[in-house]
Order: sequence, then structure tokens, then C-alpha cells
Amino acid sequence: MSKEPLAVELTRWLLEPAIRQLPLPLLLDALGTRLARSGIRVERLRTSATTKHPEIFVRAILWRAGVGTEMLDRPRTFTQSPAFLESPVARIRSGAERVRCRLQGPDADLSFPLCQELAAEGLTDYVIFPLVFASGERTYASFATDAPSGFSEEALAVFEALLPALSVRVELESQRFALDSLLRVYLGNNAAERVLAGSFLRGTGQPIEAAVWFCDMRGFTSLADQRPAGEMVRILDRFFEAVAGPIAQHGGEILKFVGDAVLAIFPVGREGPADACAKAFTAARVALEGVRALAGKDGLPDLELGIALHLGEVMYGNIGARERLDFTVIGAVVNEVCRVEGLCRTLGPILMTADFARWCPHPVESRGAHALKGVGEPRALFVPA
Repeated sequence: MSKEPLAVELTRWLLEPAIRQLPLPLLLDALGTRLARSGIRVERLRTSATTKHPEIFVRAILWRAGVGTEMLDRPRTFTQSPAFLESPVARIRSGAERVRCRLQGPDADLSFPLCQELAAEGLTDYVIFPLVFASGERTYASFATDAPSGFSEEALAVFEALLPALSVRVELESQRFALDSLLRVYLGNNAAERVLAGSFLRGTGQPIEAAVWFCDMRGFTSLADQRPAGEMVRILDRFFEAVAGPIAQHGGEILKFVGDAVLAIFPVGREGPADACAKAFTAARVALEGVRALAGKDGLPDLELGIALHLGEVMYGNIGARERLDFTVIGAVVNEVCRVEGLCRTLGPILMTADFARWCPHPVESRGAHALKGVGEPRALFVPA
């Protein structure tokens, strides 16, 4: 088989509908296998998909023959690190059309730290090409081999012929990842999955049972009057990190930030309400400790947190106007938990309704029955013993 038909065959394969649905790790695995079957020995393939994530710059995908693939998320600060600046990737992103480094023998070029690592692994040849998106943005595709004579000119020609199709394929993956990551960052994992699955029509939703969490920062208004807006943003970011981390780590889903407040749910699953309440209560204690631990760090003031916990049925779905929807929960349980949180200042930093306290894994103490604005009957409230 000639090399030109091989390039055409691989290009058609890359653009097949079924192959366009493959995640990049599976695509690189299949591509490496096909190249090997065609007589082009590739031991290592790597590319990266750019993102729209506020923290992640790119998601790099590395495939090794006989090992498989791994994904590496690089933070946005990565472009300023020596690992990036002293790499062939930086050369490609800045406009180079190709970088090739022989890794063994008298013609070896080990000027990049990466090439030194690859040579130590026994690889003999490395080449990297740009993948150019429609916007002009550049990422890359790199190939390495352990063949004694390195890559032949015919193999390099096949790689170059594949670049347009690979560019389209990686650009598609970047767009998918951008959409997925933005939805997860702004909606949360569960809501993002529902929207991506098609649950985005206005007025649609479903009743679910959940432990509902509502909290806010005590003294936020007076603090905002005393501090510049830029500093308040920094304080809120640290505050929300201390609160949001435990919620996510214990299976909760943050639905929204409202000023200094957080609304979250811990859906009741197969394990029942005891499991959901245990997760919510544990997250509440960890968040409370985390917020208290911020005092004095990096000039942060003493911060106080009030958390209200409730359990019941809520409507979970899309609510809003034609041009602006919110994926959230509504219902009497949500209204009540917000009212309960207002009593945390006088009754305790973690305050539970009777419905939640019934399933709480920790002993509780009664704080009596209290009237809640807009709620017909007083509600019995509890704190951790």
C-alpha cells in the first residue's frame, strides 16, 4: 500500500461520523493502532484541547503504545512555567510549522528538556506539528517512535497529510469540552448533565426529595461598607471556596450563589434520606470549620457562617423568562430553609428543621418552635448537641 492512499484512508476514517463521536483518548488509541498496522511505528502520541474553564488552560491527552491514554489538565498559569516555555509546544504555539528532534545518535537534538526525557526512555525520534483551528488558535499533535532509524520521510508525509483532519477533530473536542466545562462551572454537574441531555425547556422539571442547604456570611453588609469592592470580591472568593468545596466533596450540588449566600441540595438516592442528611451535615461542619480557619489568613477578617438544613420534596428544573432560564429548585422547603437561616445568628451556626434532624447522624438539641415569615405554623428547630 502506498503512503498517499494511507493518508487518504486515515483522513476519511478520522472524519467518519462514528469516529467523530469518540472521545480524544479513544481516538488517539485507535489512531496509534492503525498507524502501527500500516507500518508506521508510533510509541507516543500527544495533543491538547483548549478549554473555556476559568481554571484550566488546556486538557492534554497522552497515548503510549501498550500503556494507553492519560489526561492532564493544565492550569492557566502553566503558560508562564519553565515546563511550557522551554518546550516544543511553546514553539509551535508561537508560530513554528514543525519541530523535529532526533533523540539518539550523532544527530540527536536534546535542547528541549522533554527530548532529554524521551531519549532516556529509549525513544529515537520526535516530531510536533501545529493544529490550527478556524479561529486561528493553535494547538499541536506530536509523534514519537523507538524505531532504530526514527521516522521515515514517508511517515512524516503521512503525519502532515493528517493535520487538517486532526485539526477539525481536536477543535470539535475543544468546543465540546468548552460547552461541558462552562455548564458544569455555572450550573453544577447534575444540572449540566440534564441540560446536555436535553432537559432545557422552560417550565420543565421533576419533583425530587433532597436535603436542602442554605447559608450566608454573617455581617456581610457592614463588611461591604468598610472594604473596597475589589477586596470584597477576594474575600467572597475565599469564603465560597471554603463553603463550596465540602458541598461538592460530600455529594452536594450548588444551585446558585446569591450575594454572600449559597443554595445547594443533596438529592436523596437509593440509600435514603439518612444518607443525604449525613452528607449535608458533614459538609456543614467541614464548611463551618473551613470558614473559621480563614481568620487572619492573607489579611482576611474573622468571618461567620450560618447554615440552615431542611429535608423534603422540591421541584427541580428550568424556571425563568424566554431568554434567561435558571436551573434550580423551588417549593415550600426552599422558602422555609431560607427563613430558618435567618435565625442562625441567635440560635446557632448550624440550624436544622425537624424533618432534617430526624435523619441527622449526630445527636441534636431542640431550640424550640419558631415562627417563620410566610409559613403558617411555627417550626421546631434543632442544633447539633
